[in-house]
Amino acid sequence: MESALYIVPTPIGNLDDITLRAIDVLKNATLIAAEDTRHSKILLDKLGISSKKMISCHDHNEEEKAQIIISEVKNGGIVALISDAGSPLINDPGYKVVTHCAKADVKVVPLPGPCALITALEASALPTDKFMFRGFFPVKEKELEETVCSLKDADYTCVFYEAPRRIIATMEVVGRILPEHDVTLCREMTKTFESFYRLKAKDAAAFLKEDSDRTKGEFVVAIGSLKNDITDIPENVKDAVSELIRTAPVKQVTAVIAKLTGLKKNDLYNYALSLKNE
Repeated sequence: MESALYIVPTPIGNLDDITLRAIDVLKNATLIAAEDTRHSKILLDKLGISSKKMISCHDHNEEEKAQIIISEVKNGGIVALISDAGSPLINDPGYKVVTHCAKADVKVVPLPGPCALITALEASALPTDKFMFRGFFPVKEKELEETVCSLKDADYTCVFYEAPRRIIATMEVVGRILPEHDVTLCREMTKTFESFYRLKAKDAAAFLKEDSDRTKGEFVVAIGSLKNDITDIPENVKDAVSELIRTAPVKQVTAVIAKLTGLKKNDLYNYALSLKNE
């Protein structure tokens, strides 16, 4: 196996999800850089991989450990970078290590494999052609509200991680600000009690409160966009736009009507422009 830094995804729950290639790299590694060596040792033992040299590599020591990894590879070693679960770097440590290795002309080999973000998107029943990953929801209420407000006019699916102890409070905010948006709450993915709750944001918090089991386990939350095509604008609103733009600026008309009806300003603006062009 070629000397390099290998980015190795590990299962997010079901151990059978580890790839044959990932096992091969771990078996051949001369050094394993793990987010938590104690946690990763459990996985390695179950895979029958023992007596491996390991170092911890997490958010607080990446700069220091990057130099150890670079030295290992340049001396002909094979380094496997793993996180506690899923793909390293995706809301997990590894970015600084990869950056330093790239600058030091150390080969970096990424392996495909388990990732909670992608797994959730696949089962969300929301559009996947355009999406954004935002990591964990902000903890502070003001920042959380600002983040959720920024999604009002989003034309993409947005994905967040959330802890079980915060999921109800978070969904109360999401439901208040984005009541009609479709959301999918993905819980305990690939594990025994895997669940996907697809509902309107305004109903999510109450649904979770109905059964305490529904809030157990790690969550991935996918939030859909509200799509109001021009054809979805009610006829009476179209008539109002048509009349008002005869005597008032398009921007002013669409801003007022959007505020009164709750329709998207951009859709109303595009419709008004289409009338002007005609």
